Amino acid sequence: MQIIKVNIDSLSSVYIKIAAEVLKSGGLIVYPTDTAYGLGANALNEKAIKKVYEVKGRDFSKPTHVVVRNWKMIEKLTETNDLAKKLFDKFLPGPLTMVLPKKEIIPDMLTAGLNTVGIRIPNNEVTKKLSGLLSFPYTTPSANKSGGVTPYSIDEVKKELDIRKVDLILDAGKLLPTPPSTIIDLTKNLPKIIREGSITKNQLMEVFN
Repeated sequence: MQIIKVNIDSLSSVYIKIAAEVLKSGGLIVYPTDTAYGLGANALNEKAIKKVYEVKGRDFSKPTHVVVRNWKMIEKLTETNDLAKKLFDKFLPGPLTMVLPKKEIIPDMLTAGLNTVGIRIPNNEVTKKLSGLLSFPYTTPSANKSGGVTPYSIDEVKKELDIRKVDLILDAGKLLPTPPSTIIDLTKNLPKIIREGSITKNQLMEVFN
């Protein structure tokens, strides 16, 4: 396990390349997002996905969301629609998770057997640059035990997880406590807000209208 201190304002491409190689090899990373620290693995690699669930003590009946690079990758992974594109243009990168019908490329293990997947593009230089080096999505659950305390620092991550099972930690220091991403289900004719977070219902309604 390796810990690398990173400065988001002057981010070294060398560190991002190291993180990308860990993900490509099927390893686990802890990384900062625009909300909290996340636990990342190749979301198309079932062995890597299994590691995420085991480290978190997460029930395999609970789906896991992913970080993607851009709209083109969203189209590759999911069945999109006009409203998803409008929300993408308005809010992403940002604290919004869109739930869309998944394509076969997404492993059932990741989605707990559901035919949907949650898509994120955090507004964070680490995640944006990391995504730019990867041809696949990576997982984005918080780096804590399932149901545990949301981690805004690596000290909090260490209290929650057995970091010996993590290959790399990108330590960006103490993150500002931030509400979680807003989750919206776009799989039906009428969109459904599953969780209201940083992006409010009123902000979403402006796009719906």
